[in-house]
Amino acid sequence: MCGRPQNGSKKLVIIGIKKGKKGVKRMFAKVIDKATKKNIKEFIDEKISDEATIKTDGWSTYRSLAKEMTNLTIENSTKKGKNFGVMHRVIMNFKAWLQGIHRHVEHLQSYLHEYAYRYNRHRMKEGIFDNLLEKMVSHALVPYKLLIN
Repeated sequence: MCGRPQNGSKKLVIIGIKKGKKGVKRMFAKVIDKATKKNIKEFIDEKISDEATIKTDGWSTYRSLAKEMTNLTIENSTKKGKNFGVMHRVIMNFKAWLQGIHRHVEHLQSYLHEYAYRYNRHRMKEGIFDNLLEKMVSHALVPYKLLIN
């Protein structure tokens, strides 16, 4: 996980990736209001298995979490974050996709869901449309008011 709050005009997003032998297997992202220990722990509990090894940099909030979580290891960033290159690539690709296609975003979490869905299935090109249709047909009806919140 990485990222830092820059200023008040930007939204804060936490991102986690699952690495495999050939790069990133999956990515997860969530908009958070503040980079607090509680919000980060909630994201970890929601998206990451207890058996997974979590590697992050030495930011103070991660250090305090490492005291509670035995599967969280701190690795200090070297050479301007080059040891987290895969994570930075995922973040930069998301930003490029978002800025290049959409320009302006009101409901950022919805776009994060869309990007993660596409990213996590980019190797399943033949079945992705069928998979999407199956999920849409089998899902319970959702009123429009819930979709826009």
